[in-house]
Formats: sequence, C-alpha cells, structure tokens
Amino acid sequence: MSDNQNNRSARRLRLPAALSFPAIILLASCAPPSGHEAGEGSSSIGPLPPVGPVAVSSTAGPDALVNLALRRNPTLRAMRHRAGRFAQKPAQDRTLPDPTAEFAAGNMAETAAGNTEAVAGVKQKFPFPGKRREAAAASSREAEAAARDLEAMKLKIAERVRAAWWDYYLSSETDRLTRESRDLLETVINSVDARVAAGSGSQADQLRLANESAQLDKDLADARRMMATARARINSLLDREAGASLPAARPAGLPGTGALDALLARAAARHPEVEAARLRKEAYRHRLARAELEKFPDLTLGVSGAAIDSSGLSPVANGEDQLFLTLGFNIPLWQEPRKAMIREAEAGLRETEALVGATRADLRYRVEESWSRAVAAREIIALYESRLIPDANQAHEAALAAYTADRAPFNDVIDTWRQLLTYKLQLAAARSRLGKADAAIRSAAALDAYSNPK
Repeated sequence: MSDNQNNRSARRLRLPAALSFPAIILLASCAPPSGHEAGEGSSSIGPLPPVGPVAVSSTAGPDALVNLALRRNPTLRAMRHRAGRFAQKPAQDRTLPDPTAEFAAGNMAETAAGNTEAVAGVKQKFPFPGKRREAAAASSREAEAAARDLEAMKLKIAERVRAAWWDYYLSSETDRLTRESRDLLETVINSVDARVAAGSGSQADQLRLANESAQLDKDLADARRMMATARARINSLLDREAGASLPAARPAGLPGTGALDALLARAAARHPEVEAARLRKEAYRHRLARAELEKFPDLTLGVSGAAIDSSGLSPVANGEDQLFLTLGFNIPLWQEPRKAMIREAEAGLRETEALVGATRADLRYRVEESWSRAVAAREIIALYESRLIPDANQAHEAALAAYTADRAPFNDVIDTWRQLLTYKLQLAAARSRLGKADAAIRSAAALDAYSNPK
C-alpha cells in the first residue's frame, strides 16, 4: 500500500479538524446532567411543613392557632408549590434556545479540492433583541403575583381560623352559661319544692320547672353539636386528625376597630390581592411588548465543516477540509397570528386593569362591612355589660325573694331567670360577632405582619 493511501485511510479514522468544534458541541449536548441540573435538591421553596398529628398547647388562643395553621394548612402548602413553580419560568424564558447540530454523510458532492466525505455543523438561534427580555419580565411578574397570591391566602386562612375559634368560643360559652343557669334553676326548684311542701305552692309550678330543665338539656345538646362543628373546622384548617382535642376556649381580649379611613387606605394600597392584580397587569404589558416584537425576524447563526478526501477526480485535489459560517432568519410572513397575539395581550391588559379596580372595590366593601359589624357589636357588648345584664340579675333576685315571701307570682321568677340567661347568651354571641368582624377586618385590610412580604 502506498504512503498516499495510508494517509487517506488514517484520515478517515480520525475526526477532521473542521468538524471538531461541531462535534464537541454535539457531545456536550448529549452529556448527562449531574448534581443540581439533574434535579437533585432543585427545590427553591424550602422544606415542606410537617403533616399529621400535632399537639396544641392547653393555653393556645386564636393567634397561636393561626400561626400553626400557617405552617400546616394543606391549601397553603399547595400555594407554596404553585409559587415555586411560577418562580422557575423567568429562567426558561430568558435563556437562548438550544443549539442544533447537523451531520450529513453518504454520496455527497465532489469539489475541486476532492470528494466531500461528511458535513457537520452547529446552529444557534438568536431571537430578535428584546423578545427574551420581555418574555422573562412577564414571567417574573407572574411569579411575583403568585407569591402575593400566597400572602393573600395566608390572610384568608387566618380569617377562617379566627372565625372558627370564635364559633368554638361561642359554643363553649353557651355550654358554660347553660350549666350555670341550671345551677341557678336548682335554687328556684328548691324554693318551689319548699312552698309545695308547705302547701302554699302548686304542682303546676314544679311541672313548669321540669319543662325548663328539659329545655336546658336541649340547649346543652345544641351547644355540644356547635362545639364539635367548630372543633372539626379548626382541625381541618390545621391539618390535624379528625376528633383531635382542643383546649377550652378562654375569653379573649376584645379587639379595637380602628379608624375606617385608615383601614380603607391600607387595604387599597397594601393588600396582596391588589398587588397580585397590579403585577398581572404589568405582566400583560410586557407580553404586549413581546407580541409587538414578533414582526421582526429571528437570526440563526451557524458554523459548519466539511471533510474533503484528497482522492478526488481533479488533478489539483488537495483534500483540504472546509470551514464556513451560515446566517439565516425566519420570514415573518403570516401576520394574522401575530396580530392575534397583540390583541390577546391588549385584552389581557384591559382585563387586569379592570381586575385591579374590582379587587379594590371588593376590599372596600369587606373593610366597611366588617368595620360596621365590629362597631355595632362593641355598642351591644357595652349595653349588655353596663345595663341589661346587671338589671336582669337584680330583677331575678328580687322576683325570687318576693316569690319566697309569697309576694310575687311564680311566672315572675321564671321570666326573669329566662331573661337573664338570654342576655348572657346574647352577650357571648355579640363578643363572638366582634371577634369574627375583627378577623374579617384583619384579612381585608392586611393588618397581620405575615400578610405582606415588604
């Protein structure tokens, strides 16, 4: 075999220099990812909150239950995953498309330098300047909006926990007050029994007392049912097992209502729902800018190499490998899809502008309505505590003393006893309404520290 043939055979076995760069790119693109790129530890949202059984302190009040719900509530876990999912979009949109590698072999063209053995190349698409920037900016605003959605859901979960706790408080107070009234009724029963034994009372009075006692038993059963419902609601919000016990609902300090104008201004300016709507409006503004750039072509740059065999038919064939650059671009010929993309972004921009206004209007209603309920509840509480309950207590004591001395009818005793119990229950209900109204104000005006990340 001649030296010339040996050289040609050796060159067929090695990688041509003109193809080395495309081949390196191709091999790199096929390399398996490792570490973080392979998905190991790729979560950016931190460790997940614990799930399953959890103990609640015997002194836990509504604030402690809210803090526990913010760590464990399954809806919030889902919202955290959602925010983490949206946070991965900007990096995808700002990155260049993957390059493409091409390889051709077979019966190829013959050149003056020799036969073409193989052709390989790498091409990279470059979107028109601004397209990737605007797409990434839109995704970034969407990610921020998803984070604000999480903050808004925290406010809603806190409101639900506090509302359920005040239902739990009301049912507990109803149970306690009903039992106290039963003890008070025992005093009346003893007085009636004494009069019946002395011949100055009637069995009709005893039957009336037996009926009132049965009614108290019914009220206690209703209170236990309400307590079980409220406890189940709290446990579900805290992601606790069914039937898990809760500490006794202790009387909580009554919240203040605050100034209505300040609450309205805070809700309009700092509520996460308003922030989320505003951020989505910004996202559509970037989408519109991105759509308007679609009328410009994208460039594609490439580098290719050809392996040339020196055994060509031409007597001047030298077998020199070839290296050349390519430039291409798409032709934005079909304009209707691009016009539709612009119209879609414009409609989304108008939609989110309206959504900002609708969100603020809804928050104004929620703040004002809750504030009115809170003011009314405070006035009712003050009325019961300062006048109605003290007067009803005195009236019952006077009626019982007069009946014992045979100076008043039995109906006066029962009526004043029932009125006193009704006032106490209505006071507990007013306190519960105030607590639930305060929970609604906190949610609508974003008063809690965890409601806004800024």
